[in-house]
Amino acid sequence: MRTLDLDQLRAFLVAADLRSFTAAGTCLGATQSAISLRIARLEEQVGRRLLARTPRAVGLTPDGARLLPHARAILAAHDRAWTELAGGEERASLRLAVSDHAAGAHLAPALASLRTALPRLVPDVTVGLSTAMREAYDRGEAEAAVVRQEGERRDGTPLFADPLVWAGSPALDWSPGEPVPLVALSGPCGVKAAAVQALDAAGLPWRHAFSGGSVTALQAAVRAGLGLGPFGARHLPEGCAAHSEGLPPLPTSRVVLLTRQDAHTRAILAAAFQAAGAPRERGAGA
Repeated sequence: MRTLDLDQLRAFLVAADLRSFTAAGTCLGATQSAISLRIARLEEQVGRRLLARTPRAVGLTPDGARLLPHARAILAAHDRAWTELAGGEERASLRLAVSDHAAGAHLAPALASLRTALPRLVPDVTVGLSTAMREAYDRGEAEAAVVRQEGERRDGTPLFADPLVWAGSPALDWSPGEPVPLVALSGPCGVKAAAVQALDAAGLPWRHAFSGGSVTALQAAVRAGLGLGPFGARHLPEGCAAHSEGLPPLPTSRVVLLTRQDAHTRAILAAAFQAAGAPRERGAGA
């Protein structure tokens, strides 16, 4: 009876979550070529192509998508059994504060890769505004934070640059010259501040069209055609496009990792959020 190799399954799972062999290698303490070799051997073992390598990304094939939930269940059961048989090693908690505008829809694959790479880690995750998440980190209420870089602070490990764009829906009824219907988070927000500053500097009138408490709410408002919203280019609402006509350009912000963790955990955190939020790697060995 054939058996599946756990190291190969783990490499496949992390690479599938992060869509990057390099990031998977960082999470698992291996080189990109070692990850590629493990996955190639797994594909040879099952006689199926599991990951599709394109010039821009690594993605699941139909066979890979079928294997994915089984791989996740197998590794989860293995890690639970190992922890119990090893004497019930204490699981470490990690309080993680994440900016909604920094991670958005990319949060799920980042957290999934962390669970696979650090099976004994118990994440305690809070999602909110960058300012609030940074303050929680500064107060010691979080051991790590993923936030947009704001103001004059330049600390933290850079993860990726995220240009801001105006997003609008085909359902939007607005013409240049009319007050800009602004969709933005309620309360202090660096992204909203950048948008308002750009509008004021350009001498363009604007009005509040929608104030929400999460990026998901803002995306829904923009999709419904209620107004124009500033988003990171990777967080454009589904079915919407970047608008430029009659609008001022927006700046590029940086997303950074703040952490007091050891170098190994820091590297895994950085790799997970870089791969989940940054542009996909180019080249066959992405």
